[in-house]
Amino acid sequence: MFFSQHKKGSVVLMTMLLIAAYLGRFSGLDWLDDLSMVAIAVIGGLPLIVRAAGALRFKIISIELLVSIAVVSAIAIGEYSEAGIVVWLFSIGNYLEAVTLKKTRKSIQELVDLAPKTALKINQPHERVFSEVDIDEIEKGDYLLVKTGSQIPVDGRVVDGSGYADQASITGESKPSRKTIDSSVFAGTILTSGTLAVQAEKVGEDTTFGKLIELVEEAQDSQTKTQRLIDRFSKFYTPLVLAIAAAVGLITKDLRLAITILVLGCPGALVIGVPISTVAGIGSAAKQGMIAKGSAALDQLTKIDTLVFDKTGTLTTGQPSVGKVINFNGSLAENLKILASIEHESDHPLARAILEYYQKSGQKDAVYPISNSQIVDGRGIKATVNGQSVLVGNERLLKEAGIAANTSQLSATSSHVLLAVNEELRLALEVSDQLRDGVKDALHDLRKLKDYQLVLLSGDNQAVAEKTVAGLDFDLVVGDLLPVDKAEFIKKLQAAGHQTAFIGDGINDSPALSIADLGIAMGSGTEAAIEVADIILVDSSPTQLPIAVKYAKKMMHNMYENITIALLTVLLLFIGLFTGYIYMASGMLVHELSILIVILNGMRLIRHN
Repeated sequence: MFFSQHKKGSVVLMTMLLIAAYLGRFSGLDWLDDLSMVAIAVIGGLPLIVRAAGALRFKIISIELLVSIAVVSAIAIGEYSEAGIVVWLFSIGNYLEAVTLKKTRKSIQELVDLAPKTALKINQPHERVFSEVDIDEIEKGDYLLVKTGSQIPVDGRVVDGSGYADQASITGESKPSRKTIDSSVFAGTILTSGTLAVQAEKVGEDTTFGKLIELVEEAQDSQTKTQRLIDRFSKFYTPLVLAIAAAVGLITKDLRLAITILVLGCPGALVIGVPISTVAGIGSAAKQGMIAKGSAALDQLTKIDTLVFDKTGTLTTGQPSVGKVINFNGSLAENLKILASIEHESDHPLARAILEYYQKSGQKDAVYPISNSQIVDGRGIKATVNGQSVLVGNERLLKEAGIAANTSQLSATSSHVLLAVNEELRLALEVSDQLRDGVKDALHDLRKLKDYQLVLLSGDNQAVAEKTVAGLDFDLVVGDLLPVDKAEFIKKLQAAGHQTAFIGDGINDSPALSIADLGIAMGSGTEAAIEVADIILVDSSPTQLPIAVKYAKKMMHNMYENITIALLTVLLLFIGLFTGYIYMASGMLVHELSILIVILNGMRLIRHN
């Protein structure tokens, strides 16, 4: 239908006809008044009738059906003015709703427009001779050159060069981020200065950029429990209003009164108000780097009373470094090579720290191939390396294998990585991690928002866990936990009546993220964690958590405001109608004004910062 596809043009045309109608009325040209009003009813009414008929084919009695019957009935009894005004006001409401939805989705379109189309491919990190290729031709592991002012085409790691990247479209950061060797970069961000050689780690739809677009689009189409309740309400409410109007018409023989009931009973503000708040709230949060997989996630966030945190990669940077190294038996160089061979197969933060230490130690030999690799949850790895049986992990792993783990020379406040070869302890390392910036302020801000119970669950030993968060306002710190132990701990909190949110980043956090009432993942976390989480903090900063809580509260408050406005409007209109103070024209004006009010109220979330 032409007019349904050109809402702005049809609204402008109807407004011009409305002006002509009033000019005719005041100048005594009744024919101009009537003709203009009928034209308005036809222009705006036909799309309504088509939508109502389409809904009926699916056995849905929609709001448009109420308005369509009211408009056709008004024309039939010669009330052209009422019919025209009803259609004009309803069309204005629909147009403003469409404008609001379009505006809230603008951030998504901006992200799509930022998607890089080509990349500069190089053969080696230090090369500056490149070939421009289509972005679809890039594969994981390829080297790419990024120049000043260019888009970074992939998620990857800087292998040469330095500069500053504008990451606002991904993380919401207002300041450019410094990029040096080993820094992570995101597809779709802009290199504002410098030149980088980047090795691709994620390409196409697998990038943070691609996931961001996908998640927000899915979230904006989702529904809260409140929205689903409204949908069910409208299915019963519309037939009820039709029945009341028919009964009143039959009893009073007053067709005009029956038609007025149809028009004023339309809960347009109720149907429009909830999705407006939902889409505007999710879109606004997304621009700040907080992706909610549906408005239900933000709804649940307002009900949480217990926040449970993982440690490594969540409260800490996830970029630990090797400190003290003790070689117990055999050649240090050979032991480091065996250890690096095992860690080369892992993406754990401790593994990256060990590999970095191995490279800096001057080792140039290629690592050994490994076989029979087996991950032991919460303990480490078993494997065969160069024909030898190797264990790499914590004290618990070696103890279960019957190997004495002498760690008395290591600090009790650091994570320990032990290497055993052929059931003999060979090597021990201290690995320490640093807290993320802003952790203390984030926890303080959360306490100010609500009296949350704050809990830390860690796979590290109790002393390491307590030392890491010393000075932070945690109610409970529990260490020495396997992934299954964390999940069981969440279940115990839930059994005690707590609404829990788990904040984590690793694949080992997936069970807890799934079981918790709400899962929150760091954007820098593993794909498994991001997949099962309900909310993603793209910038991986704990300071985004209190902001997310504020956004959730603001969205839900706005939603309930719109519901209240809508219900009060319908109630007051019926009271006014049956007491003789409200008629069709004045009632429809009030009704449509309520629609405009809830739309404008929802749009406030777009400006919320």
